[in-house]
Amino acid sequence: MDMSPKTMTLDACAPDFEFAISSNEYGFYCVPSKYARREAPKMLSKGEVYEAATVALIRRIIERGGDVVSGGAFIGDFFPGLSDALTDDAEIHSFEPNPYTRAATQYTIALNDLDRVNLHPCAVGAEPGNVSLQVENAHGVAMAGTSKIVDGDSPGATVSVDIARLDDLVAKERSVSLIHLDVEGYEVPALTGAGRILETNAPYLVLEAGKQWMRRQIETHLDKAHPELGYAFCGMVNRNAVYRALAKETVAAT
Repeated sequence: MDMSPKTMTLDACAPDFEFAISSNEYGFYCVPSKYARREAPKMLSKGEVYEAATVALIRRIIERGGDVVSGGAFIGDFFPGLSDALTDDAEIHSFEPNPYTRAATQYTIALNDLDRVNLHPCAVGAEPGNVSLQVENAHGVAMAGTSKIVDGDSPGATVSVDIARLDDLVAKERSVSLIHLDVEGYEVPALTGAGRILETNAPYLVLEAGKQWMRRQIETHLDKAHPELGYAFCGMVNRNAVYRALAKETVAAT
């Protein structure tokens, strides 16, 4: 048996539930067995890249420099593909409120020896606090990456989780080039809590918003909260809406 320090470190941080290790061109992933039938784990088990076009776009942007915010983390499926595109001093800032899923993310980080990922055990929103996160549906099936914040009674199992502002999770001195969010309809509160990051950095936004009403909410918020940045919708990549601060770039160019 290999008892090298690296192996013992991996053994020590392995989740206490059944899981498999999948791999693709970017690295290795901890996939909980009860998530095996979900879309992303099924692709990873075949050696494929989940949301390959999204990974490619984010890589292209962050190769120019700056940190990236990417969350919720799910099982850390974006981390290997983004980490090796970071410039020397850049970091990934992420969050994952579901304790079960976060354990898988932490093991993915360890499997790939990623030392520039800051993973926070919380959800993100407009103000700090505590919320209920639905982690199972009414039939007791784990919601995996579709876990969501709920108000009041929920038809499925919930856990109490902390909520924080992105402005508080990312230090003021960090330069952020892109924010990538998949927070199950909670994008506007998350952006509200990132006001300082947007005003200071005018990052690209890659937001899970496959439905038109979701994009309308996001665009209304950006127009009202940050009109001087001139955020414009630039199209869809996978299920993600991409936005760019055109007014900020115009000012910088003059």
